[in-house]
Amino acid sequence: MTVRSDREGGLPETLPALEQLPADEARDLFELMRAASAFEAAALDKSIDSMVSALPRPLRRVTKKIMFGGR
Repeated sequence: MTVRSDREGGLPETLPALEQLPADEARDLFELMRAASAFEAAALDKSIDSMVSALPRPLRRVTKKIMFGGR
């Protein structure tokens, strides 16, 4: 069982463990996973911006575009 996937949004298509939970608990768990994924993406963006801000101003945008695809 893997939590991450390469699909859009980073959430798995299916999670076999959810099939054994009641519907309300499965929904809660899925919402927690979605919130954790959004938090992780925001934290990654913040850390990338922090790292790039250490560079001289003319290099920031180009470096970010090259290294992270404009994330």
